Amino acid sequence: MSTGIVVGATGGIGAACARALADSAERIVLTGRRQDALEQLADELRGEAVAADIATSEGREAVAAATGTGISWLVLASGIPLRRPLAELDEEEIETAFRTNLVGPTLLLRRLLAHPWEEPRALTVIGSISASRSLPRRAVYGATKAGIEHLARSLAAELAPSGIRVNIVAPGVIETPFLGDGTAALDDWVRARVPAGRLGAAEEIARVVRYVTVEAPSYLTGARIVVDGGAEAVA
Repeated sequence: MSTGIVVGATGGIGAACARALADSAERIVLTGRRQDALEQLADELRGEAVAADIATSEGREAVAAATGTGISWLVLASGIPLRRPLAELDEEEIETAFRTNLVGPTLLLRRLLAHPWEEPRALTVIGSISASRSLPRRAVYGATKAGIEHLARSLAAELAPSGIRVNIVAPGVIETPFLGDGTAALDDWVRARVPAGRLGAAEEIARVVRYVTVEAPSYLTGARIVVDGGAEAVA
């Protein structure tokens, strides 16, 4: 039985990706830290909910145990924001960001690569324009996203002989709860600095994720597709 997995399915982009991919595997496993939201989404999509924090070994084992065999695709959409100057962050905040956004996902991928994979054998990582743009108050967050993007590019080369494709979808400023109380300020920035002149929608990211995950040709691997309204084009 083919299995599709969305890690971070309770986030705005993760949930949109789960909805966009719900019909593309016989079995959908949805993981996230917020159990109520996860179970609600699983009921909607007739998927399987695995409440787990992949920053912990227990959480990673829970996801691996629920995966079974025959992974068709995996979307890695988990992460937490961190938007303050480095000097104002304490050690625990920094360590938590790296564990959640980079170390935990890396160790989970290592675990899941031990499972059998079947067509379309796709791994899609949600990156960020913060990985490639030097932004104030984003140093730690940007470092974690740059790390996960580089991991994905390296895995694209490493896993190509086994037929597993690895691609990155890097969102710009997307209107989701992830923005927190910075939405208004970011909206003003976007209107002034982004050619499209608006915030993006999670569904727009999900459409690209679906394409690279289950619709793209097998020759598409190692790509970084930026969906940011043109922001990087004028950076």
